[in-house]
Amino acid sequence: MMLLLFGGALAVLLLYTALLGWGWRRGRRPAPPAAPDERPPISVVVAARNESAALPALLDALDRQTHPDAEVVIVDDASTDDTAPIAEAWARDRPAARVVRVTDPAPPRKKRALTQGIAAARHDLLAITDADCRPPPEWLSVLAATHADSDEPLVLAGYSPLRGTGLLGAFARYEALVEALYTAAAIGLGRPYMAVSRNLSYPRSVFDAVGGFGADADAPMSGDDDLFVQAVYRRGCATVQALYDPRTVVPAAAPASWAEWSRQRRRHVSAGRHYPWTVGLHLTLLPACLVLLWLAPLVLGTTGVGLLATGLLARHAALGPAAAALDDADLLAAFPLWELGYALYHVTIVPLGLWSPPDRW
Repeated sequence: MMLLLFGGALAVLLLYTALLGWGWRRGRRPAPPAAPDERPPISVVVAARNESAALPALLDALDRQTHPDAEVVIVDDASTDDTAPIAEAWARDRPAARVVRVTDPAPPRKKRALTQGIAAARHDLLAITDADCRPPPEWLSVLAATHADSDEPLVLAGYSPLRGTGLLGAFARYEALVEALYTAAAIGLGRPYMAVSRNLSYPRSVFDAVGGFGADADAPMSGDDDLFVQAVYRRGCATVQALYDPRTVVPAAAPASWAEWSRQRRRHVSAGRHYPWTVGLHLTLLPACLVLLWLAPLVLGTTGVGLLATGLLARHAALGPAAAALDDADLLAAFPLWELGYALYHVTIVPLGLWSPPDRW
C-alpha cells in the first residue's frame, strides 16, 4: 500500500514536470525591438509605505529609464517615516512625476494605494513595481514597445528575481525562480493564474474591465497580481503574456530576516483562499507529491531513496531551462537543498498563510 502511495506521488510529479516543461517552452513572449516610434507613453505606479531606505535607489533607476514619455506616480500610503518627503523632493523638479498621499488608510491598504495611483496616472499604459525594486534602463521602453506590437490588449507578467545574501537570500532567489517557471508554464498552457506585482504591466482599460483590484474593505489584502490575472483570464479582456526579456528583468531586495520572509510569504499565500477550486487543487496536489517523496526514504528505505531521486531529477530537468534562460543556473548547484526547503515551506508557511494571514502589508 505504501509503495502504491509513494509511486503514485512520483507518477503525478512526473506528469506535472512534463506539463511545466511544455508550458515553459510555449509561454514566454519575445519582446520586439524598442524603436522610438513604437513606444506609447506609459505611467509607472508605485505604492510605498515606510520605504525611505529603499526608495532613493528606485527613483535613481527610474531616472535612468530610456523611455522618452514616461510618468512616475509614487503613492505614499500614510508612511510614518521619510517616504513622502523623499518622494516629493524628487518629484519637485520632474514634470512627469507626482506624489499621491493616502490620508485615509484602510484595508486592503496596498490595493487601495495602487488604485489611487492608477486613478491619478495620466497615461493609459501602466507599469507596476515596488519601492525595493531596481528596474533596468530599458524596462519601460520594452514594455511599451511590446504593448504597441500587439493587436490585442496585453497583461505583461515580468520576472522579478530576489537578491540577498546568505541562506535566506539564496532560498528566496530559488523561490522566485520556481514562481517564474510556474507563471510562464501556466500561461503557455493557456491557464494563467499567477504573476508578480513587482513587474506587471497592462492598459488602464483592462484594469477597469475587471473592476480593479477589489479594494473594498472585504477584499483580500493580497492578490493585486495573482487575483488580478485570474480576473483578466475569466473576463477574457486581455491576453496574459510572460515577458522574460533580459531588458525587463526587475530585481528586488530579498527579505532581510526569516521573520520578514515568513510574513511576506504568508501574505502572498493568503490570496490562495480566493483562487478558483481548480487552481487550488493543482497547487495542493503538486506540493503534496513533493512532500510525500521526501518522506518516501523514511518509509520505504532504499526504494524510497530511488523514488525521491527520480522525482528530483525530473524537477531539475524542468527547472534547468528556466534557470539557464533567467541567468540563475548557479542555483542548481544546491538544488536538493532548495527542494527540501521548498517542501518544508509547503507544510509550514503555506498552511499558516491560508489559515492565519497577516493583517498588514
